[in-house]
Amino acid sequence: MITRLWAWLVGYVVIKLKGAQLEALVNRIAGGGYGIWDLERVTANIMIGKIRIKHFKKLRPLLSGLNVRVGIVGRAGLPFFAAKVSRRKGLVVGLALLAALFYHLAGFVWMIEIAGGEQISAAAISDLLAREGVRVGAPKSQIDLNYLENLLLISFPELSWVGARIKGVLMQIEVAERASPHRAEVQYGDVVAAQNGLITQVVPFRGTPLVTVGSTVKKGDILISGEYYDQYGRRQQGSAEGIVRARVWYDAFGEAAFSKITAIETGNYHTSYSVAIGKWVLRLGRPAPFANHASEAHTWQPRIGGLKLPFAVTKHIYAEVDYQTTSIAVDQARALALERAWQQLAASGVDRDQVKDTQVTEHYLMDQDGIRVGLIVELEQDIAEFAPRL
Repeated sequence: MITRLWAWLVGYVVIKLKGAQLEALVNRIAGGGYGIWDLERVTANIMIGKIRIKHFKKLRPLLSGLNVRVGIVGRAGLPFFAAKVSRRKGLVVGLALLAALFYHLAGFVWMIEIAGGEQISAAAISDLLAREGVRVGAPKSQIDLNYLENLLLISFPELSWVGARIKGVLMQIEVAERASPHRAEVQYGDVVAAQNGLITQVVPFRGTPLVTVGSTVKKGDILISGEYYDQYGRRQQGSAEGIVRARVWYDAFGEAAFSKITAIETGNYHTSYSVAIGKWVLRLGRPAPFANHASEAHTWQPRIGGLKLPFAVTKHIYAEVDYQTTSIAVDQARALALERAWQQLAASGVDRDQVKDTQVTEHYLMDQDGIRVGLIVELEQDIAEFAPRL
């Protein structure tokens, strides 16, 4: 990311390499320390890539003795952008005014999102916020999130927990409602940890809390015990209830290769037919003469009215293909591996928008033909889970 940002600041060009000795030129470029990225083969003798301006100017000596031509097909980066806008001063002034306007508008709340309520409607919560001056267009500097959380808890006894936060121009209100008070009448049990974590908040509604803020717990540990002592000192058993929030961590990994194999059709085709009568299949014509090929089939089955006849004719088309290996830039492979790690976390139920911190590690595969990216994310969530006593 830093490398690409620097390339944009100093300017880079998109170049086209055309010729029969592309790999030799790419090796010379790499050996000379001239970084080239997003390199992609578009045909057998054409590659497209990106390189910084000052490195492009040094490519001419590398072409010596090679049947390769290099040309510029695009320009990008700050120098080119600055040169373009310097000729249009009105545009520069307009962009500056637009940036100032966006900066000013970023100081207000333009969207309010309320989630988690079932018994209490979002409209009721929204009306209370509006009476406190918290509505679309309200200045963020005048909103006290702690005050709003306490106000909602006092105003709606059905709520057990309220979380309020502002992300950009979005204000999010998340609420949790108390469970049914009749649960204790039907079963006994404890509140246990659904997963490992570091406790950040304990709100017991019923039972005896066994952990405090800062405690480290493992999956299955009892957080709030269903046992308690009444006013006479007698031990009682009930159904524990409460909210226990904790910092939790998830990990995943993704892999990507530094090359990919692409099947390219050579233009040679072969056609054969087959006739199916019931369960019997008769092949007409010789098999595909190609060692590597792709195939497709088109079947025709005659009908009489809406009734299908018990035989069908299939046309088989075979296209000869040549498998070619294309290099993938390290940055591109790294980004692909990281995205695969995120997809793995998403499949486990991790919401990327709720992640508070990330840690990324990289390891090159043993054969040096790929990269493995490890991803560890941190979230804060309710890990309380009711566990009945059998």
